[in-house]
Order: sequence, then C-alpha cells, then structure tokens
Amino acid sequence: MNSVRPTMNRARRERAGRRLSTALLLSLVGVAAAAGCRKPPPDEVVYTGQGAGPGAAQPPGSGGSAPVPSTGSGATSTTAASSTIATTAGAGGAGGGEPVPGDVCPPVPVAEGPFSKAKLLTAAADCALNRACEFEAQARALHESAAALARGPGEPSAAAARGAWLAAMAVWQEAELFRFGPAASSTQPGGQDLRDQIYSWPLVSRCKVEEQIVSRAYAQPSFSSSLINGRGLASLEYLVFHGGGDNACSQYSPINANRTWAALGAGELAQRKADYAAAAATDVLAQAGALARAWAPEAGSFREKLTQAGQGSPVFATEQDALNAVSDAMFYVEKELKDWKLGRPLGFTEDCVTPTCPEALESRFALASAAHIRANLRGFRRLFQGCGEGGEGVGFDDWLRAVDSADLADRMLAALSEAQSAVDALGLPMEQALSTDRAKVESVYTAVKALTDLLKTEFVSALNLELPQSSEGDND
Repeated sequence: MNSVRPTMNRARRERAGRRLSTALLLSLVGVAAAAGCRKPPPDEVVYTGQGAGPGAAQPPGSGGSAPVPSTGSGATSTTAASSTIATTAGAGGAGGGEPVPGDVCPPVPVAEGPFSKAKLLTAAADCALNRACEFEAQARALHESAAALARGPGEPSAAAARGAWLAAMAVWQEAELFRFGPAASSTQPGGQDLRDQIYSWPLVSRCKVEEQIVSRAYAQPSFSSSLINGRGLASLEYLVFHGGGDNACSQYSPINANRTWAALGAGELAQRKADYAAAAATDVLAQAGALARAWAPEAGSFREKLTQAGQGSPVFATEQDALNAVSDAMFYVEKELKDWKLGRPLGFTEDCVTPTCPEALESRFALASAAHIRANLRGFRRLFQGCGEGGEGVGFDDWLRAVDSADLADRMLAALSEAQSAVDALGLPMEQALSTDRAKVESVYTAVKALTDLLKTEFVSALNLELPQSSEGDND
C-alpha cells in the first residue's frame, strides 16, 4: 500500500515497533498461550486427574502457589471505582443475553448541517462515550449476578450470571471497535490499556485460571494487577459456563503434580469458581468505570482531547491525526475479526496445521463466537455509518460522500450488510457449524473479506488515511 500512502509518519512506525516489542515480551512470560491457532500445548491439555501421583515431576515456576486463606464467599469488595451510571434493573441479564439499557446513558446526539471532520470526531467521541456508559451498566449487572452466585452457588444463580455475561459481552463486542484513546494500548495516543484489562482475548489461559482457583489468588489484593490472561471477561466465561471438574493444565502443573486440584470436592470447586467469578466481575466493573470516566464530557477528558484535535489538543496536533487514530480502530474487522476469529478456526492461517483449528474459536464455553462477530459488525456500522438507530448520525461514509466517493460508501455499506447477513445465515453456533456446515462459516469469512478489502485499499486512499501497522503488506 506504499502507492496509496507514499509517506508514513515516523512516530507511528515507532509506536508500532513498541507494540511489537510488547507482544514479544508477553509471549516470553507466557501470556500468549492461546493467541495462535494450533494444537493445544502441554499446559492446555485437558487433564482429568488420572495418572499423576504426588511424586510426578514438575518444573519450577509453573504457575501454582500454596493455598491462601479464603476471604469468604464472594471474595469481593463493593468498593469498586465510583460509577458514572445508576444501577441497572435486573442483574440477571434477562432475555437470553440481551443488554439491559443503562438508566442515565444519554442518547448519542445527531449532528445536522454539512459534513466536517470536526463533526465526525465529535460523533466518534459521543459514540465511544455511549458504548462505555452502556457497558458500565452491563458490568454492574454482571457484578451483582456474580456476587449472588458466590453467596449461593446453584443453577438458578449460575443461569443469571450466564445471562448477565452474555448481555455484557453484547455491548462490549461493539465497544471493541472503539479501541482508540483510553481503551487503546498505552503506546497509542491517549492509550490507557483499558481494553486488555477488561477483555484480553486472545491472550487467555484456562490453566492460569484453574491454578488460581486452587491458590485462591483471586482473593488477594494483588489480583487486580495480576496477569490479564487470568482476569476479565474471558476468565468469567470459563467460570460461569464450564461446569466440569476437569482442568486444562499439564500433569507437571503443581495443581496436578501435587494433586491439589483433585483434592477439591465438587462443592468446594463450585464455590471457588463462584468466588473467583465475583472477584473478576468486581475488577471488570472497576475497569468499566475507569473507561466511562475517561470519556466523560468534562475538561481534561479524552473526549475533549479528541474533539479539540488541531485546536490545542495535547494529543492530536491535527484533525487528520485524530481521524487516523479512529480509523485504525475500525481495522479490528480486518485483523481480529477476519483473520483471528474466522481465519484461524477455518485453517486459513499458517499457524493452523490441521484442516480446522476449533481451539482458536473465541467463545468455546458460552458458544457465542457468532454472536460476538455479529456485535463487532454492529460496532463497525456505528463508526462507519452513524451511531444512532439504523446508522443515523455522522460517520465515515459521510466523509466519503463529501469527497465525491459516494459509490465507495455505498459499496462498503452493501458489503457490511452482506457480512451481517452471512452471520445471521449460520443458523447454528459457529462452534458447531465449523464441523457440520463449514461452507457457511467460510461464507462469513468471504463476506467479511469483501468489506476489509475495500477498507484497506480504496477507503484509506480516498480519505488519505494511514494503514495501521498490522495491515501493511497484508495481501490477504
């Protein structure tokens, strides 16, 4: 794409280099165990508790630690960061995972009059604020449900927690498209790493969670600063959806070599999972509150820094710099969605050496991988077309029309609708469709690719935007 954008801002290259260094460091400390599509490595082999006695060999530093005293059911504090929203009604996520609307999240304003870059930046900021506010509402409902589960483990409270998790994820997966500013990496303009604190996928480790079930690390004050692959929404999925007594650690993990996992009875295991879920939900709520406050419409917030781009903003010297940051976030559909959520499970990537890699699916316990993709595409539409109902409001399509590229705007909207229709046509959870109706999963990939091909070629060229580092040189 050098012909599309002959010059690359040096600072952006340096930031991309820092992102690569950070990723390499994370892989060295072992938090990227689940990032690639491959056969499960030794510490992810499902372990049934058979065959490893007390004398089994174990390498040092494999992640376990001695049990610590319990802080009691829930293992959670109610002193989470102050909320910017009121408590929502219904902690159970009623409606099969449908979001519970926030009580005081204001509607997104719809700008009127001719298009301007300033209006687009304001619309993006208002939409990010709205998604953060709505997610905090869902995080509060999830926190309440998880706390109730810890007080009384059992199917009714577990079902409520599962519904609350699905409702929270329905909003969060839209918010994934707003990974600019406080949700972005700290190597990016205004980034505070809040996205990874809330949802670290694909950096997740079931074994890490299971070792912390045994050690009760979730009950320690340091839990909120522990590795992200054992916290957040991803850990909550396992804790509230997986009811089995097996674990995914190798025989060399202390919880298996020392048989501390096997020593947990079914009742004790259920209680610890519930306590862990309550602690993880408390942490998610605190991070959700931090994200909502970072976008608050007040002096010094990131919203002000984004909307004042080119007018004294300490983060963005020009409007184009700010729009590059926002457009970079839209490329979530190219890398994370197309390549990771679809390409890896389908075996389209080099790191998958078998016909399919189902272990790379995003939501293996809740079976919600397709729902997550559907929400990602809704989030993309909010940024590209407009954040209001039915795409109402200012979006990048309006910018395209303002520069005489209405045909491209229409083709991108058509491709987006085709991708959404392809997901709706699956008819089955993607986890099942991958093995029983692969062609339908491939059709989703093909439809998404039609959208991302336009995004990384004609779109960036028409608007003189920079490609993110992750998309440079990618001919797929």
